[in-house]
Amino acid sequence: MGVETRGCAKAAAGFAAQRLSRDHRVAGERATLEQAIDVAAGILRGARLPLITGLSVDMAGAQALVALADRCGAVIDRWQADAQVDTQGVVQRAGALTATFGEVANRADLVLVVGADPARDYPRLYHRLVTNTTPLYRKGPPSIIHIGPPGAAPSGVPLVAQVPVEGPRLLDALRALSALLDGRRTSGGTAPDLPLAPIGDLAGRLQDARYGAIIWDAANFATGEGSLCTAMVLRILRSLNRKTRCVGLPLGGSGNSQGVAQVMLWQAGWPSRLSFAGGSPEHDPWRFQAERLVAAGEVDALLWVSTFTGAAPPVAAVPTIALVAPDTPLRAAPAVEIRVGTSGLDHRGTILRADTVIAVPLSAALPSDLPSVASVAAALLPRREAAA
Repeated sequence: MGVETRGCAKAAAGFAAQRLSRDHRVAGERATLEQAIDVAAGILRGARLPLITGLSVDMAGAQALVALADRCGAVIDRWQADAQVDTQGVVQRAGALTATFGEVANRADLVLVVGADPARDYPRLYHRLVTNTTPLYRKGPPSIIHIGPPGAAPSGVPLVAQVPVEGPRLLDALRALSALLDGRRTSGGTAPDLPLAPIGDLAGRLQDARYGAIIWDAANFATGEGSLCTAMVLRILRSLNRKTRCVGLPLGGSGNSQGVAQVMLWQAGWPSRLSFAGGSPEHDPWRFQAERLVAAGEVDALLWVSTFTGAAPPVAAVPTIALVAPDTPLRAAPAVEIRVGTSGLDHRGTILRADTVIAVPLSAALPSDLPSVASVAAALLPRREAAA
């Protein structure tokens, strides 16, 4: 059977993925779904501080997991979410001038890509935003400029200019660009290895554009510089909007990470790193970071959920419950393994588009009898409480 993926490499890979296992297991031995849920409920019931993480899941699954965390007194946080949390924090403190995919696709006459090419994680990004054949408010395709490592420049679209800057110097280059836009001079003596002439040309192009757009993914910035680079991009946007129009389009995470963040925000008041251990939601970007909690041994049970990304749970010294898709290989046998379906493949569901303005309904392309994350989480709740 052929599947129309509309040029999306991720969709093609997802449909072609080998389904390694459909079996539910307890301690490595085959079990029924009911048996696996009973054992998982017992682990959560006996835990002092469980952690719910991974969180590559649809909206219904995320909502059910937040409810489970609330009743279990658990910490809930996406795994490897530093870039997304950094962006959220900077935007919260400084504000942001952002736009939707539709606005960029219909209005932008110049697009600046900052850092590594985001198309590696968003295969149809340029098709949606740049090669739009029927834009409403511009006559032709936008000019594309890249600032960042030359080896990670966009390859699927023509560039009108490029500012070659290796990753460790990207923050300095953005500072220089910001200074030029603010009317401050930048001399080669203070930044001898920066390409100041191309940066100056970029500043002029941005100021001359009628409607510019800056696209970036904080996950592609140098380690430890995600929040700083994001803050500098936001400063550049504020400078440009004094004289012209320029918007930001921050990308962040895969596996419906934006949708999970919105569910957590809606249900508990914060988009990440939540603890219900005290009886009410509490947020702390450091204390409730999933990776730190596991490494420090501060949690005594782990509920791992991954349906979209195929990521296996980390090897942890605590009982692990793995809710994973059939194509997910496991490095070690968890205490409980429940194979669940994926929205858009095994069952219907909803995810949030990356610009966070549209909830996208997904139909079941290849329906199966695998349970959804939402149904498993809902089944865990009464069983955990029944014997409490």
